[in-house]
Amino acid sequence: MSYIQKIDEMIEAADDHEGPLTCGVEIEFLIPSIHVTAQDPDPDIQDRRLCRSTSHDPETAMTQVREALLETLKQQLDGMPFRAMEDDIFHGPHDDVVDYTAWRLGPDATVHKSGDAGPAKEPYQWTDCELTSPVMNPDNCKDQLEKVCRVLKTFRIHLNRSTAVHVHVGRGDEPFSLLTLKRFATLYWLTEKTIIELQHPSRHSNRFCFRLTTFSVLATKCLAVLDYEKLGLDPEGVKMMGDHVPRVGLTNLQDAQLRHIWGCHNIEEIGKLMQGADGEGVDERGSIGFRRFLPAGKTGGNIQTFEWRQMSGSLDAEDISQWVKVCVAFTDFCRLSDKSTFKNLVMKVIDKRENYTGIEFLKDIGANSQVFKNQVDGKMTKGRSWGASVCDGDGGRALFVPK
Repeated sequence: MSYIQKIDEMIEAADDHEGPLTCGVEIEFLIPSIHVTAQDPDPDIQDRRLCRSTSHDPETAMTQVREALLETLKQQLDGMPFRAMEDDIFHGPHDDVVDYTAWRLGPDATVHKSGDAGPAKEPYQWTDCELTSPVMNPDNCKDQLEKVCRVLKTFRIHLNRSTAVHVHVGRGDEPFSLLTLKRFATLYWLTEKTIIELQHPSRHSNRFCFRLTTFSVLATKCLAVLDYEKLGLDPEGVKMMGDHVPRVGLTNLQDAQLRHIWGCHNIEEIGKLMQGADGEGVDERGSIGFRRFLPAGKTGGNIQTFEWRQMSGSLDAEDISQWVKVCVAFTDFCRLSDKSTFKNLVMKVIDKRENYTGIEFLKDIGANSQVFKNQVDGKMTKGRSWGASVCDGDGGRALFVPK
């Protein structure tokens, strides 16, 4: 496999303005199954496939379900590459930096049927699934998403609070600049609440989508600690902050937090600041995952993607592709806007505070806001409201994603 500098070394680009961004998605969901000798609990649902296993052992049954789904995807989408995660290929010499050249299906321990209502009940055995895409072009990813979601919806599939869609945004084989990471972390720090509340309420307070401004390493540092640690910051970076962030209107704590971001010496330091602080009930990745900017594998680097974790589980290709465009637009704004444009938006965010809406923010960064405006207004063009991405029923058709 070819040598890719950003993976084999912890580097940042001197200038990342050139070239397009790339994206990838992770789709989480649950599939029900029954034993081959059991009767269908919902015989009236004939338009969606029910998986059957030959084993009473739960782990074996789940493996059989994933194998059946993977085989169906391969057969019906012959021109697209698929593989099981257990057959993963890695960027050598690393042992945990995956080569994302195919759609990959595997388990996800964070996805479960036992949710708000307690443990899952019979008659179904539930199989947790995660389907991840290859690296894609954001401008034409919708076609692949539509094909994959169409096949998935031929199965009985359940989405709940534990399921999500994650979007990765990167630069292909190229790294981001340290400046882009600082601007990204700054703008997201100030708009996190606004962005999360564009999504389904199940993601507003979720241990696998925790708010960076509350539970990250940076958020847990009090003002006294931040002031004490400022001596170790990069003075040039702190000075540069003034070109991009207005100091007027920030609280003392916000000013100190942003100063720590701008005072980072490298991308790894920013990644560590944005990780989850040690504590029970909090995943290491928040509403934006920075883990891909931390060392991995045997020799150091990682794939350098921002992982957007705010979206609830969905098999709606239109909704997913629109969210991909939002993630890309945000990243491109941080990467490509000039100093004054970036600083003016930050000033607007600070000035408007709670009055600054997600819809307004999307317009300000040049993203399409209509899909999200429809969702927030509860007037989806397909006649659905926010509950569309979560199956709230206890049984029957309401338990599964509509075909």
